[in-house]
Amino acid sequence: MENRPSESDYPHKDALFTLEQRYPIRYRWISRVPIQLRIVGNKMHIRFFVRYSKNMLMNFPGTNISYADISEAGVRSNWAGKYHFPWLADDGYERAMAKARFRVLQNEEDPTDNDITPSSPSVRVTVEFIRYGPRKISKLFPMQKYFRVKLARGSLFPAHVISPPWRWYWGFFRYLQFESLYLNWSRQYPGNVTLEKIASRHEFQQTSAHETGHLLGLGDAYGANYRFFFEAPGTGGYMMCHTRRVYPEEIEMVCKAHMTNRMHYFPKTFSMSTFFTGIRRVIQLSYHPLSKADKKGRREKPGK
Repeated sequence: MENRPSESDYPHKDALFTLEQRYPIRYRWISRVPIQLRIVGNKMHIRFFVRYSKNMLMNFPGTNISYADISEAGVRSNWAGKYHFPWLADDGYERAMAKARFRVLQNEEDPTDNDITPSSPSVRVTVEFIRYGPRKISKLFPMQKYFRVKLARGSLFPAHVISPPWRWYWGFFRYLQFESLYLNWSRQYPGNVTLEKIASRHEFQQTSAHETGHLLGLGDAYGANYRFFFEAPGTGGYMMCHTRRVYPEEIEMVCKAHMTNRMHYFPKTFSMSTFFTGIRRVIQLSYHPLSKADKKGRREKPGK
């Protein structure tokens, strides 16, 4: 199923929009939404209401920083930032910044439009985490719903986001995607996260950022078995593919997911050769001694 946003979704393809104009996201019962997008002009603030398990509040091996703090740092460093889109209109921020620079450099109080050269408009994303627990938080956000994050005790399953059991299976008929069998996403039910005890601090941060993409409403782009081992074209550097970095397309897909209240998936195609190559590779890696040793060392070596 192809759910990626495209210019054909809008009647005036050549018109420019601010992010708020293009994606007027509103929540009817905002306290029931654990992850909220607050968009004003071209500024998007992502607010996470999270409840950590006790082991997530333990210190990461070799540091005096908790797993929760490191996880949040990974999400901020990857998802926060500036993103450029060809359809984006200036919301006044770039012009204001250009005028401020001109005043400082030229010592003139009132520059004209001809005096300044604003940068290209960009979507400015910021990230905030609000943790369950303190009494003052409960007073500020009464009846607020939280999603849960826990640390896996063993290594049977990799990091994942999963819905409550009562939402399992029927999501497949909603999306016609195998990914939705256990993650039946909606704004009110984004899922709960289970993270692995990964030895590498950087890898733990990147894994946290990838799983956050699922919480925000994105499917995977890499060649997983439930994608018939098909990697979405042109996504090799994407966060939802190989946990590299967040691309503008992923930001726009998140906005589309929250506006439509439907999870968005990267395209996939069934290819007989790709599918059987993937099956063969899984079998080879399962029995390869170096692969097993790498997996074991990846979880047991002390963190840096």
